[in-house]
Amino acid sequence: MIIWGGVRLKKKKNKWSALRYLIYFTQFGVTMVTPPLIFAYGSFWLAKRFGWGNGVVIVGILLGIAVAACGLRDFMRFTEKQARKSQQEEDKLP
Repeated sequence: MIIWGGVRLKKKKNKWSALRYLIYFTQFGVTMVTPPLIFAYGSFWLAKRFGWGNGVVIVGILLGIAVAACGLRDFMRFTEKQARKSQQEEDKLP
């Protein structure tokens, strides 16, 4: 067992775990960045196309942030479930 930065690193049999964490990190980034950008773009388009003013832009940005927060919550639940599952599998190993 190696201790690095206060975190215990265990040698795992699964060599794909680093790739899995890279995928999780990428998914986290996409989940946090995409909704605010899409909602902001849509609200700017609505304000320009229909002349609705800046209130639409503010509401669009806030909705984008809210959707990103919900996505973050779901992602954290998923990773917590995966961590528990992985811990249970490690505890079963001799």
